[in-house]
Amino acid sequence: MTRSVIRHLVRKDLYLVRWQVIASVVAGLASIAIMPLSPVLAYVGGVSFICVIVILNIVLVMSGVVQEKKDKVLLFILSLPVSTAQYTGAKVIANAIAFVGSWLLLTIAAAVVIHVSALPNGILPFLIALLVYLLAYYCVLLGVGLASDSTGWHATVITIGNISINFLIPLLLSLPSVVQHRAGAAAVWTGDIVTIIAIEISVGLGALAFAVYVRSHAGDFV
Repeated sequence: MTRSVIRHLVRKDLYLVRWQVIASVVAGLASIAIMPLSPVLAYVGGVSFICVIVILNIVLVMSGVVQEKKDKVLLFILSLPVSTAQYTGAKVIANAIAFVGSWLLLTIAAAVVIHVSALPNGILPFLIALLVYLLAYYCVLLGVGLASDSTGWHATVITIGNISINFLIPLLLSLPSVVQHRAGAAAVWTGDIVTIIAIEISVGLGALAFAVYVRSHAGDFV
């Protein structure tokens, strides 16, 4: 019974966000496709690629999680034979399929395009560190969206997440290991890049796990 309920909730969420996901994947693939064409288009495509992932993150969490609370859809769902833990689990699964699936597809596409084009493979560690940060940003925003009804908290996470990208990019590009290898023909995974990626994953998963715990242990009709 529990699996059936969660499956129906997941299917409902995926159906509602299908067009946003499809549009984001198409836009992301188009951005990646133009990157090898010229240095200017590499910059434009890279920025557009990042923007697509950030926008998908915000749209999925704000429309699929936060807006449901504002529209009292959550109260209606919990009036059915559905527990808070089931609802939370379904939200995490649906969002993981929608966002993480899109993120993974676009990340692989970017890596393949860089590998088969004239773009230097040495830029891959920088790109992956940046994309993992965007994944961690998504996990934190989803966690806050699940655990808190405060618009202020949602806006704070979005503001910090968006602004911090502008600081993270030059920080990563200024790392001696990135400066040394980013124009090279091979990707070099140095200790500092691996550490940064590990921290990003830990922060993102830790924030989401804590939020899921808090939300799952809330009252079923809260």
